Amino acid sequence: MEDAEVHVAVVVQKMVNADIAGVIFSVHPVTKDTNQMIIEAGFGLGEALVSGQITPDNYIVHKDSLDIVDTYIGHQKLKIQRDRDGKNETVELNSEQGSLRKLTDDQVKALAQETLLIEKHYGFPVDIEWAMEDGKVYITQARPITTL
Repeated sequence: MEDAEVHVAVVVQKMVNADIAGVIFSVHPVTKDTNQMIIEAGFGLGEALVSGQITPDNYIVHKDSLDIVDTYIGHQKLKIQRDRDGKNETVELNSEQGSLRKLTDDQVKALAQETLLIEKHYGFPVDIEWAMEDGKVYITQARPITTL
């Protein structure tokens, strides 16, 4: 087998110590509306969100105008963060902290713009995992939406 026939890649990337993390579906996964995307966000590492430990914020964005057409603020009771030794730790959030909105409108729109670029690049609807550390966004994974 020649090297050109092998379809394997090894990715080495920085561990993002996320202040906020989430997922994005470039097509509404429930209604299958191709003109809407959903951005989900939670405080801390994305592990709490993808494992179902928290109810994230949900922002529904119209793809053509980038208008935010609906916002749901999830009450978050905990977050997972990295401790000083680089291990994950669970931190409880008080009621005030847990009820804060995770993203500003500008951050939602910036994530939506990046999602449109990624979807255009691949040529199909995408499911994206992202993380934000010190205000900088990292796309940690992009793959086809399998539920459509």
